[in-house]
Amino acid sequence: MSKTVQRLETKESIDERTQRVLRGIIEGYITSNEPVGSRSLSKTLEMGLSPATIRNIMSDLSDMGFLMQLHTSAGRIPTDKAYRFYVDQVVVANQLTRKLQKRIQEATQEGGMNQVEDLLISTTRLLAGLTQFVCLTSSPRVETSILRRIEFIRLSSQQILVVLVTRNGQVRNKIIATTEDLSQDFLNTVSSFLNEQFHNRSLHKIRQQILESMVEDKERYDRLLAQAVRLGKKAFELEVAPEVYIEGQHNLIFSERFKNLNSARGLMDAFEHKSMIMHLLDSTVEADGIQIYIGIENELESFQDCTMVKAQYSDQNNILGTIGVIGPTNMDYQIVIPVVDFTARILSQTITQQSSFCD
Repeated sequence: MSKTVQRLETKESIDERTQRVLRGIIEGYITSNEPVGSRSLSKTLEMGLSPATIRNIMSDLSDMGFLMQLHTSAGRIPTDKAYRFYVDQVVVANQLTRKLQKRIQEATQEGGMNQVEDLLISTTRLLAGLTQFVCLTSSPRVETSILRRIEFIRLSSQQILVVLVTRNGQVRNKIIATTEDLSQDFLNTVSSFLNEQFHNRSLHKIRQQILESMVEDKERYDRLLAQAVRLGKKAFELEVAPEVYIEGQHNLIFSERFKNLNSARGLMDAFEHKSMIMHLLDSTVEADGIQIYIGIENELESFQDCTMVKAQYSDQNNILGTIGVIGPTNMDYQIVIPVVDFTARILSQTITQQSSFCD
């Protein structure tokens, strides 16, 4: 089940000392996955604050909605509001090591991945392994893809196989019906005509132009034009839903961090409903940079014990899709954010390079 949610806001003015205590609690909980107590915090902060003073600050932070206490005798843990403050005001993403950057680059540029589907599957698996969380990637929407070529293959007197190949490496096959028996030679002529007219245009724009019969030299291409419009209209009917690639679901079971999630089973069930996952990934497809949804900011209730960190990938023409990770709210944001960001940028570079090689 999903519902409309809003981004958490942290308007409170917090003095520097209180910020340092809050940061210490958040980072302590990220590191240990255990509630943070005042005595241990007084030792690690090195601020010269007594446990009693820290308890008073913790109490104030609890009143402001930044901390909660699961049991009376237990330490405090951050709320979603605290993580939002931490991400917006405190976190400085770590610089990825050259070794890690090289690993990501090599994994997305391996030989033998000529099709974008292979590249996306490999990259999704890589990111799940690097973060030890669940990684989700949406495939490019067909309508945004740029046509490299189209082919018509005669199957019978009433059936034609259409092969659409896009610049980003996608191959789409569909069978269309025809009421006229067309020879393979004529179909080759239609293919050549459409490729000449529409090469390097988006499939969406091609369909619009075909529907409006906006093709040059109408008089010259009498029968050819008529068949090109009929076949093209059917060929470019874009009803193919984008694929969603998911890797790392087993991390829900084996990760210590996920043991605190009450809705692990709900999460596993949610991953089976790819249309809902697709909606979450595409909800801000036009947004630039990293997008972070913490706890109750997630639209899908099954994800409201988690954080989603996602970014768009693109070619030189369009935003193609989204790649992201789902993990517990106490993930290490200083590592996860730059890993997702760098992976998305390298994925974009690889797809762009592959597209240019195919021209």
